[in-house]
This record gives sequence, structure tokens and C-alpha cells, in this order.
Amino acid sequence: MKTIAVLIDFSVRSEHAAKYALHLAKKIKANVLLFNAFLVPSDIPMAVAQVAWPAYEYEDIKSAAEKSLQEFCDKLKHGLKEKPLPGAFLPAITCQCEEGTVVKTLSALEGHKDIILLVAGTHGADAITTFVLGNNCLKLIDDTRIPLLLVPENASIKNLDLIIFATDLNLNDVNYINAIAGLAKEFAADLVVANVNPETGSDTKHGQSEQAFVQEMTQKVKYERVSFRSISNQNIKNGIAGVLENEKPGLLVMVHRKNNLFDFLFKSSVTKKIAANTTVPLLVYPYPLTTIPLF
Repeated sequence: MKTIAVLIDFSVRSEHAAKYALHLAKKIKANVLLFNAFLVPSDIPMAVAQVAWPAYEYEDIKSAAEKSLQEFCDKLKHGLKEKPLPGAFLPAITCQCEEGTVVKTLSALEGHKDIILLVAGTHGADAITTFVLGNNCLKLIDDTRIPLLLVPENASIKNLDLIIFATDLNLNDVNYINAIAGLAKEFAADLVVANVNPETGSDTKHGQSEQAFVQEMTQKVKYERVSFRSISNQNIKNGIAGVLENEKPGLLVMVHRKNNLFDFLFKSSVTKKIAANTTVPLLVYPYPLTTIPLF
């Protein structure tokens, strides 16, 4: 059974991310796994030699984390059972605790072959550099092999009506677009594939790349509500920001490759300001993926 995993640290932000994930799960008929990475003192770097912490202290910390997570899980289950629509799919909600930092415990999640999406909440003050589960959002993006959905704390929980997929015209993106089209179909949402064109004139190298990309997309993506949009702007950051401001999509999707458009955007203080002030959740696909999960 396909599953959505949610990173939980018991904050209001992670609770909001869990509710957002639950809304998606009901729509795509997936279960939900609440995942908490807890730290013991020996996980924290020290300037002096590491101290061997007593086994009973580890057990106490683990027990407390498991208890808090189970209470969180029960709370979410209770809310799920309130006024369900007749015949509506009700996801099974389970929980799991692992010792260590979030990034170091990713392998525990990646071992679950049913997990198609990893969800985490972000701070509104600085959604890129300040991550609710520690200041390691960028490292999480780099290390995860599961599609990662970052949910701003002020993101509305509602049905998707518009999804924007930002592309740098790499033909491999078409495979990811095909996967996200499955999510768009569940919501009957419009899927706009957007590319920022920094060049002027029609007969350009960029224009030729656009034509090849659109042709590939048209052949492989079988979804009637998908379209391509070329955005003329010499500044890629401003081009993406303009789309988000004008269109107000329910979801922004990008593929994370080293030295690509995503890296260019997220190393920019301008983009950090965009992420801090937008309510748009961001879905990051790792690259490459042997198998792209389907919704």
C-alpha cells in the first residue's frame, strides 16, 4: 500500500504538515507514517571525548519519544474519524521512532518500499535555511532519495487546482512531469510546465530547446490539462517569483540536480525571501531516480 511519511518533531508546524499530508493521502488513497528522529546526548557532538551514556538513559529518552509520537498519532486518528464522508477513503496512520538526526535516519524510511513521498514542515520566517527539524533542510534535500514535500506553516490545506512544474528543459524532466500528472489527475488540477527564457528573439538556441522539450512532453505525458509556458525574463529568480505571485498555484514542483536551476535558485537570498513569504508548498524530486513513484 503506498504510504506518505511525515517528519514529526511535535511542533505546531509539523502537526500542520501532518494534516496537509493526511489531506493528500485521502485523495490519492495512501496510508500515513508519522516518523520521529530522536536524539540522545551521545548523538550531539562534544568538544571533548564522547561520554558513554547509561543504557537506562537511552531507554528513557526512547520511551518518552515513542509515547509523545503515539499521542500525536492518536490525536490525528481522532480527527480523521470526525465526520467522514460516506464511502471516503480513510488512511491508516502508523508511527515510527528512530534514534539519530533526521538526515542519518533517512535510510530507515528509504527501506520502506511503499513510501512515495516524504513530507516536512518549514518555518515561515525563512523556509529554506531554517528547517523545523533542525537547520539542515538543504542537506535533507541533497540526501533524500524519496520525493520531498516542504509545507510552509501558513500553507492552506485544500484541494489543488493548479500545479506548476518549473523546468530547465532537461528532457529527463518529462518523466517526472508524467508522475506529477498522476497527482494532478486526482485533483482534476491544471498542470503548467514553466520555463524561464532569458534570451530575446524567437530564433534562439533556447527556443530550439523549448521546441524539443514540448515535443517530448506532448508525446509522453498523457494528461489533457497539462500545458507549457515560456516566461520571458533575463533573471530566472524573478521569473519564477512572478509566476508564483501571479498564478498562486497550490504546489510548486522542481527536480533537484547539482548545478541546475534548483541550485541556482536556492543559493539566492532572493529565493529565500520568496520561500519565506509564499504559502506555496514545494515538492522536490531527487535526481536521478531509478523508479519515480506514482501517485
